[in-house]
Amino acid sequence: MSPQLATMFVIFTSPQQHGRPGARYIAKDGTKTEIISQAAKFYSFADAQEFAKQMNIELTALTYIGQDDFIDSDQ
Repeated sequence: MSPQLATMFVIFTSPQQHGRPGARYIAKDGTKTEIISQAAKFYSFADAQEFAKQMNIELTALTYIGQDDFIDSDQ
């Protein structure tokens, strides 16, 4: 059985470079990470916005909410 692909919202912390390699994300603890499995993933844009607000993450041109594709092992 092939891995399932899911598109989810994440907070990127690098110029628009969706997906691997070189993508940087905000982790579940609010720090920056390049490790995809540690990235905070959200089902909606609003959930990602609320997380950013709670973690005091300022959304800018370089720190922004976007979508990325994940396989089962990334989650």
